Amino acid sequence: MTLAAALAFSALAAQAGGLDFTGDHYPTQEAGQSTLTRAEVRAQVLDAIAKGEMLSQGESYLPLSVQKPTNSTLTREQVRNETKSAAKAGLLDNYGA
Repeated sequence: MTLAAALAFSALAAQAGGLDFTGDHYPTQEAGQSTLTRAEVRAQVLDAIAKGEMLSQGESYLPLSVQKPTNSTLTREQVRNETKSAAKAGLLDNYGA
């Protein structure tokens, strides 16, 4: 099925089902209310970061050279051999090469 056919079918099904998402006809959104104060949430976040259960803000987007290094148990030669084996088995994606 082509993308255009799938979109047309979806639009037809939505209209047949009585769903109208045009203009201001969006489904109502249930409002949620937290039972925690801002200070309590902040304390929980800081505690999770301190325990290593959560990355601090933006840490996951730091360049690899700045992130905390992890020690590998494999030698460079072992990694090369594993990569060659994976390539022979067709397990590596070939992005434009």
